[in-house]
Amino acid sequence: MSLNTPVFLKEREEDNSKFVEIQQSQTTSIAAEDPLQNLCLASQEVLQKAQQNGRSKCLKCGGSRMFYCYTCYVPVENVPIEQIPRVKLPLKIDIIKHPNETDGKSTAVHAKLLAPEFVNIYTYPCIPEYEEKDHEVALVFPGPKSVSVKEISFHLQEKIQNNVGGKNDDLDKPFIKRKKTEEQDLNDSKCKDTTLKKIVFIDSTWNQTNKIFTDERLQGLLQVELKTRKTCFWRHQKGKPDTFLSTIEAIYYFLVARTCLRMKPAKESRVER
Repeated sequence: MSLNTPVFLKEREEDNSKFVEIQQSQTTSIAAEDPLQNLCLASQEVLQKAQQNGRSKCLKCGGSRMFYCYTCYVPVENVPIEQIPRVKLPLKIDIIKHPNETDGKSTAVHAKLLAPEFVNIYTYPCIPEYEEKDHEVALVFPGPKSVSVKEISFHLQEKIQNNVGGKNDDLDKPFIKRKKTEEQDLNDSKCKDTTLKKIVFIDSTWNQTNKIFTDERLQGLLQVELKTRKTCFWRHQKGKPDTFLSTIEAIYYFLVARTCLRMKPAKESRVER
């Protein structure tokens, strides 16, 4: 019996197509299970040597630590600081740490170690003043009023317009009528300053976050939530959804999402590195 060649080739192409789809599906599944697979890691040799030598002294406070001092935010004596990679971030980061948060368990320190010029850690009730700069600062924290990373620019722009409108509505001040071009120049200059310049994170157990989150100094900040990311942290807190991230995870995922908005999707893996 002879085979119909065109039909045979068509069936073979369909089988190959299904095979490719299955492979792509498996690759996507693996990527979802391992979201950190695209990371380009620096050599860990310096840490391996330090681990073999055991705990070492902090050159600032003299405390005995492994790898780094979680109080002074610096590597210990047997971890040469020049061998620790330094990361340049696209914006400044403020971390508000709960006073009862165990220093040795805090992942915020990791961000300070890798990007000391871009990261500041404050222990509550010490919080910087954001009121005059609330149009360029956002707080990463889940809640009913939170917005997505994509919506940040829109809401910061809206905040500026509301602030300008509020000043114009002040009846105690005389109304100064400007020319249309002058008003446009004023609004344009303010619109140019809507870029997010600083992001705030709360470093605390989830059961303790309410004390910091409800502080009046943070109430005027735009609230952002990372809804599509799941924690990989080994010390995940029981009773909380897997979308509740550790501090260092939230920082990492936010920066990746924020940067990818300005790049083509094909370059996302490059951003994560």
